[in-house]
Amino acid sequence: MFERFVERRAEEALSDTPVVLIVGPRRAGKTTLVRKMGEAGRTYITLDDQTVLEAAQSDPAGLLECERLKSWSSKFHPQN
Repeated sequence: MFERFVERRAEEALSDTPVVLIVGPRRAGKTTLVRKMGEAGRTYITLDDQTVLEAAQSDPAGLLECERLKSWSSKFHPQN
């Protein structure tokens, strides 16, 4: 994958912000970029899933806390 200007900007934003929203036109590589960045131990959440979208709309802080706890737990109890 080609290095993108936006990747550096997203990394910079994540250095002091827990959440970064990536938006753009269809087939621009948003998912590819975010999954690549997720390899650094970050959690990728998509709002394409209706249940996740509803959770984000009704309790955004709770959704992020739940994802943070799942991520933390998986480091100590990995699924095989």
